[in-house]
Amino acid sequence: MAKSFNLTFFSPKLRLNKLRNLSSISQLKDEDGFTLVELIVVVMMIGILSSIAIPQFMTSADKAKQKEATGIVSAMIKGATAYQVEYGSLPSNAGELSEYAVFQRCTAPAADIIARGGAVCKTNPPAVGPVPSTAQSFYSTSGNYFLEFQAPTGQTLSSGGTGSLFQVRANPTGGAYIDNGSAVMGCYNPKDGTSEVYEHKANDKGPQSNFRGC
Repeated sequence: MAKSFNLTFFSPKLRLNKLRNLSSISQLKDEDGFTLVELIVVVMMIGILSSIAIPQFMTSADKAKQKEATGIVSAMIKGATAYQVEYGSLPSNAGELSEYAVFQRCTAPAADIIARGGAVCKTNPPAVGPVPSTAQSFYSTSGNYFLEFQAPTGQTLSSGGTGSLFQVRANPTGGAYIDNGSAVMGCYNPKDGTSEVYEHKANDKGPQSNFRGC
């Protein structure tokens, strides 16, 4: 049996009655809405909130990058400590450090890393390889930091007198991060067994020219 449909709802008369029940044009004009001043205020508020939120986001991103350098510096200090305990002297290159901690580096050309940072270290395949055994400096695998270490003698010690120190310096590099990033310093004093890993703060942005003592 064929079904029948009630088409009353779609009749022209019913639709006309519905239109008549709508508010008149004059009533619609009286309805509340946004004025031009209110729209300007809203846009200004969005701009102010963006100017506050975006720098905070960038600061958090830079801090996350700094943690990579902190991890590498910490590992180097621990490796130097273990080396000194076993051999009675401080490691002078990456080969000696590798007995206790093996490090990787970005193998892209230094000029490209300085100019573009991590963009050249994350190619496919990644431009990553072991640190040469004779090296005393290398770029981190991300390309965000340039790490240098030394074990000079005759250094002034914070505990008094002079002696040998193992010192590490990780400076930000790569594009704008050279100026926006914060350095990380490390030091190990075998005379009294003290060590330190120091993260420079946001107001110390950019590379640091001196190693840190301890």
